[in-house]
Amino acid sequence: MSAFWRAATRPTMRSKIAAHVHPIRWLSVSPCAQLKQVPDSAWLASSDDPQSDAPADVVLRGTDEVRFGRKYIGMVVPPQYIGDSIEKRIADVSRHSMRHDYLRLADALRSTAQITPHGKGKGQQARRQRREDRERLESTPSSRMLAEAVESAPRPLPGERVHEVVPGKRPAPESLVRPGVRLKPHVVEYGPGEAATYLAAYAPGAYGAIFNVFSELHNRLPDFQPTSMLDFGTGPGTALWAAQDVWMDSIERFVGIDSSEAMINCAEQILDELPKNKRPASTELLRYLAPEQPNTHADLVVSAFALSELPSDALRKTTVETLWQNTKDTLVLIDRGTPNASRIISEARDLLLGLSSQASGDSPTVEIGELRVPTAVHTVAPFPNELGDPSNETPVWMHFSQRVQRPTFTMRTKHSLSNIEDVHYSYVVMRRGPRPAYPQVMPSAKVDLDKARAHPDLYLPSGSPRKPLEQLVSEAFHWPRIIAPPIKRKGHVVADVCTPDGQIQRWTFTKTHDKQAYRDARKASWGDLFPHQPKATALRSYVKPLEALSPEAKQKLNRKQRRSMMEFDE
Repeated sequence: MSAFWRAATRPTMRSKIAAHVHPIRWLSVSPCAQLKQVPDSAWLASSDDPQSDAPADVVLRGTDEVRFGRKYIGMVVPPQYIGDSIEKRIADVSRHSMRHDYLRLADALRSTAQITPHGKGKGQQARRQRREDRERLESTPSSRMLAEAVESAPRPLPGERVHEVVPGKRPAPESLVRPGVRLKPHVVEYGPGEAATYLAAYAPGAYGAIFNVFSELHNRLPDFQPTSMLDFGTGPGTALWAAQDVWMDSIERFVGIDSSEAMINCAEQILDELPKNKRPASTELLRYLAPEQPNTHADLVVSAFALSELPSDALRKTTVETLWQNTKDTLVLIDRGTPNASRIISEARDLLLGLSSQASGDSPTVEIGELRVPTAVHTVAPFPNELGDPSNETPVWMHFSQRVQRPTFTMRTKHSLSNIEDVHYSYVVMRRGPRPAYPQVMPSAKVDLDKARAHPDLYLPSGSPRKPLEQLVSEAFHWPRIIAPPIKRKGHVVADVCTPDGQIQRWTFTKTHDKQAYRDARKASWGDLFPHQPKATALRSYVKPLEALSPEAKQKLNRKQRRSMMEFDE
C-alpha cells in the first residue's frame, strides 16, 4: 500500500469526532413508553433450551426483586415537542450574548459547587484538613474536652465564611467571564437572556434527572397517580414535562412558583405550545409562596434545583416547612450532586422527620385543604430508613447520576463536541404515613416443572410461585441501596450500600457463596435497590474514621482493616 493511500484512508479528526457523537434523536412519544420491562419469558432460565428440565438451583437472568428495585433507566432523551419549543424561544437570541450569559451562569454554579462541608471529599485537600484536625486534637493536653467543644460548637454556614468551610483552604475557582479573578459564592438574577440561556444549556439535563426520580417513584408506588402538582422553583416548567411523561398526562391542576418574571413568561409560552393532552386543565404561575396561601395544596409537591440557590439555611428551613404544609401525599426534593447540595437535602429530610415526630404526639392526622392526612412521614427514596444520613460521618455524600442526550442547541451553547452528559444530583422522596412493614408471607409449596413452564407469569423455573406486586412494593422499603458504582472483579463484586439499620457498609458477593446473588450483583448499577445479602465474613464497615473507634475496637483490627479505614485520613 502506497503512502498516499495510507494517508487517504487514515481517520481524520472530524471522523473521530463524528464517531464519538451519538446520533441526535427526538422522541415522538412519551419517554415512559420506551421503558418497558423485559418479558418474563426472556429471564426464565440460564439454559439455551427452553424445553429442558430446569434444575431447582437454576440461576435466573434477573430476579423479579432485582428488576423491581432497578433505578437505572439508560440515557434519557427529551421529547421532540420540548426541543421544538425551546428552539423557538432561543431563535431570536444572538449566539454571542447567549454564550456570555452561559459563562455567567456557569460561574454562579461553580462558585457554590466548590463549597464543601467540613471533612467531606476524597481529595488531597480534604485529607489534609482531616489530618490537621486530628493532629491538633492530639497535641492538646485536654484533647477530650477540646474534642467535645469542637463537636458541640456551631460550624459556619456555607456561603457565609467560605474560607473556613472549604477543606484545606482550597482556593476558589477562577471566573470564566473574567479569567484570573477568583469566584465568590453568588447566584444570578434570571432576566430574559438568562432564562433563554437556561433553556438551551441546563433544561435538558434537569429534565433527565427529574425524569429518573419520577420514574423510580412511579415504579415503587404503582398506586400513586397524582392529579395536582405544586412546583417550587419551576423555571420553564421542567418538572411538569417529566411528570406528564411519567404518569401519562394525569396532572390536571398545576401551580408553579418562581421569583423570576422572565422564567414565568417562558413557562407560560412553553405551556401554550404543549400538546393538548400534556397541558393541565388548570394552570397557575405565581411569584412567591406564602405559608397559608389558598389553592396551593397538591398530591405531588416538587422542588428541583432550587433549594441550593436560596441565600440562607433559615430561608431553606422555612421553605421546606411551607412545602410540607402544602403536601397531601408525596414531597420530592432534588438538587445538584455536590457535597453542599447533598447536605441541604439531608438537612431538609431531618427537618421533616423532626416535624413528624413532634406532630405525631399531638394528633395522628392533620387537615390540609379539605383532606385529613396523617402526620407521620417515611422516606421512600433513597434512604431505606428514617434514621440520620449515614454519609455525614464519612468523606462521601449521597448523590446519583443520570445520562442525558444533549440536543444540538445545548451542544452549541456549551461549545461541546459530545451530545451526552452525565447529570449528578441529590434527592429525597418523602411520603405521608408510616413506613410499610415487611410482609410476613408463609412460603408456598412448589409445583412440578411442567406446570411452571406452562405458566411462566405465575411460577419461577424452579417451581416456586412468583411474588405478587403488592409484596414487592412492601419489601422494597427494607432493601439496601447501592450508593456508588459497584466494583466488578473476576469472581466477586464489591458494592457500597446504605443498609436499613442506618449504616454505610461494603458488601462482597462471590460466585462460590451464592450464584444468583453474584449474577445479579454483576448486573447491578449505581442507585439500585439490592435485595440479596452478602457472605457474612465479607461484610465490613466502610470508611469509618479510625479515631472514632474505642481502644478495645482498635486492638481487634488487623493491619489490612486498619489500612482500609485510614485510606481517606492519611
